[in-house]
Amino acid sequence: MSLVLVTHEIDEPALYGAAAAVIAARRGGRVLYPEFRFDTGLHADAVQHVLAAGGLGPSGLYWADRLTQSPARAASSVDEIVAEAHENEIVVPIHLEYLRNPTLPGTIVRAAQNAGVETTIVTIRTSGDSFVVEGDTLAGRDGFGRITDRPESASENSIPLEIGLIAAEGDQRGVYPATLASLADAADSLLINLTVRFIDPVALRDAGNFVIPASLAGLVLPGGAAMKNVPGQIEAAAAGLAAGVPTVGLCLGMQTMATAIAWRRFGRGTANLAEADPAAPIKTFVPMAGEKGPNGRPLPEHRTGTHSSAVTAQTRLAEILPASADVHYNHRYRLDPALVKDLEEAGLRVAATGLDGAIVDAIEDRDHPFFIGMQGHPELGSRENNPHPLLSAFLSAALAHAHSH
Repeated sequence: MSLVLVTHEIDEPALYGAAAAVIAARRGGRVLYPEFRFDTGLHADAVQHVLAAGGLGPSGLYWADRLTQSPARAASSVDEIVAEAHENEIVVPIHLEYLRNPTLPGTIVRAAQNAGVETTIVTIRTSGDSFVVEGDTLAGRDGFGRITDRPESASENSIPLEIGLIAAEGDQRGVYPATLASLADAADSLLINLTVRFIDPVALRDAGNFVIPASLAGLVLPGGAAMKNVPGQIEAAAAGLAAGVPTVGLCLGMQTMATAIAWRRFGRGTANLAEADPAAPIKTFVPMAGEKGPNGRPLPEHRTGTHSSAVTAQTRLAEILPASADVHYNHRYRLDPALVKDLEEAGLRVAATGLDGAIVDAIEDRDHPFFIGMQGHPELGSRENNPHPLLSAFLSAALAHAHSH
């Protein structure tokens, strides 16, 4: 078969491997990538893509999962890349900014040539939102950052809707692309002309007592590794809970939503995630390391990969997902089992569990029109023309809220 090296100078982690994924999709190939490096002090969520088999990779690998038939896996050595190229069409993204070893491209080419593997180098240039190869447009990004052959095509969506995404815009567009893309997929399925207002959680933390703008019909609390976002997310979750505004949480977002319910039970400011505030009087989410489940088996210190969740019958989530739902997971903390009864008295309902009931995988509020969070990353399961059901249900609830207010 053959090997294609795709060189592309980028400064946005969200584009890692994007052009390579487009080429791999067209050739029926697989994206493999070498050892990488990112400044996670600058971009906390640059390496937050959950690999289906377990582990994490560059967040731009979402495009390889989304566009090709071969899920991304862990970084490959030169020998592994060349061996795979003997049997398959292999496409390797080369981003010098993010290579751990900048001399690696030459090493790969020499190894492939010595092994008799046909090797091609494709150079991508970025022009605005387009990827250009020798003057021709390969693909580009639409208004939601989705990699597409038709980035400038006019939307046929006619139903206006505005929601708030509790995140810095630069993080969502330039670092972790899956949340915006998945919301756009869901909007397209419902013919919604979606407007996303970015609300920086750090600003909410500093302001306190968040009042939801009247134009917003829903709130999205995304995942992420930056604990600086937690106080502002809890503020937003508490506001959505009190106002009856549809709210959906993804991973960290579920944790902050459950903490908002804890505030309702124990008092404002009394509870926080152990990871965000080790000195909090009440710690809603605690480490799994060293703990055991109801079956006596040790819990993983770090749960990653695609896992099955058992959706609780007669919940709002059970109307959206099947009884067993596969979701991408990436977390080290779980809802403290000792708090569940108190939180249930305050309106929380356990909507899904994992690891034989050891972990709360989803929560919802019993009396709220739509207040659902998942410990996993459902956004990573979204595809063009096949959005994740949770996000479609959220936008439907937001639309109903907009029409009733």
